[in-house]
Amino acid sequence: MNSLQETSPGQAFSALTQKQQRYVIALFEAPRSHGAMTFAARKAGYGNANSSRQSLSQMAYQLNVDPKVQAAIAEVSRQYITVMGPHAVRAIKKILDDPKHRDFGRAIGIVMDRVAPQSSTLAVKVEGKIELSARETAQVLERMEQLAAKFSVRLPAPKVIEGELA
Repeated sequence: MNSLQETSPGQAFSALTQKQQRYVIALFEAPRSHGAMTFAARKAGYGNANSSRQSLSQMAYQLNVDPKVQAAIAEVSRQYITVMGPHAVRAIKKILDDPKHRDFGRAIGIVMDRVAPQSSTLAVKVEGKIELSARETAQVLERMEQLAAKFSVRLPAPKVIEGELA
């Protein structure tokens, strides 16, 4: 995928100005990671012929902290990642086809983590004592009766344990 023009722009990308769109595209076309933001700002048309790298870097920083630009970068990143998927799968397949490859075990782990992810179960035991006063119990029972009457539900008779309502 050489440029965004090969895909349809998403909603976040479409919400940018043309200059901001050129900046986002240029971030993905930068020849290397170091200096990519300055490269993208210059290529998108920010600054002028006499603008210093420091000045362009500050402009790029302002673009990168803009939530709209961030959303567009994330959107375009997802498009690039999706398109690169088949290439990555072929690369892993090539490693798995060579048991002597130094990353053979790592490739097996990557594939297995996606095919049969490990899962763990955690059991949490919560202990506590709840004490309700007779007044609070009576309020709860009264509220239950009100709701039962409101929704036409017949409540079962409470069980009596050791002479008290349970």
